Amino acid sequence: MRGLGVDLVSLPEFAAQVREPGSTFLSGVLTPREARRVRARAAATSGAQPGSARYDEAVARHAGGLWAAKEAFIKAWSCAIFGSPPPIGADNVDWHEIEVIHDEWNRPTLALHGDVAAACDESLGVPSTWRVLVSISHDGECAIAQVAIVDASA
Repeated sequence: MRGLGVDLVSLPEFAAQVREPGSTFLSGVLTPREARRVRARAAATSGAQPGSARYDEAVARHAGGLWAAKEAFIKAWSCAIFGSPPPIGADNVDWHEIEVIHDEWNRPTLALHGDVAAACDESLGVPSTWRVLVSISHDGECAIAQVAIVDASA
């Protein structure tokens, strides 16, 4: 294992942040594919229409898990390069470049793009030498994600 990261999101606090008037938080961190998936899952799990409180809570629940995964990745990457300066400053991360994708069985992983992908290549080696493992879970008012960066042969 090269690096491990975990992040816990309080869903009520996350929902409040997302609901703030004029908030562009979700569009600022979710890719269009992630946003489509969040909306579809929110509609399916809440049984409510967009704009309703139940639907908005479901959006926050699903988006909160993705946000936790992105934060956990940054922590795992930082762990993997311990002792070296961060390749991208915390304020300069483009969250769209860390994308949570799912296979046909709903298992998550990450797709890295742009500057994040290039910086990972530089700091971790070519992508064929390492891979990312992702787990996302929800319980009550929390979403948690764990990310491990491991050797590709593991």
